[in-house]
Amino acid sequence: MTGLVLTLHQYNPYLIFLSGAIVMIWSFVQYFRKERGGVTRPLAIGMYIAVGLAALQGLLGLIMVASGLKPGGGSNLYYLHYVYGAIVIFAIPVATTYASSGKNPRRDALIYGLAALILVAAAVRAFMTGPATM
Repeated sequence: MTGLVLTLHQYNPYLIFLSGAIVMIWSFVQYFRKERGGVTRPLAIGMYIAVGLAALQGLLGLIMVASGLKPGGGSNLYYLHYVYGAIVIFAIPVATTYASSGKNPRRDALIYGLAALILVAAAVRAFMTGPATM
């Protein structure tokens, strides 16, 4: 079971990178479109997918910690993996608190684009902290 969880935890970041990058680019395109900028339904679904993948990654990580594994990157800096993971999970939900819920659609697209940029950057940093070790 631990092997499956570890494998999923190692390959899921690629999906997070991809979904976050798509949401980021899409949000910025929507922001710079003058005539119809804003958060569309498909873009919102993309954000939900990115958040869902990040939450799955966090759940897999918690299962690994409960199994006695910890991130192996760096020298005694394994806790940074948890910090970056939390940023990945909470980037878009926190951005939702700053969005105007459709009152200013272009601003909402910019906020979500920046949140997706933070999500991708934090996911890359979490990925760089290394594979799991005993």
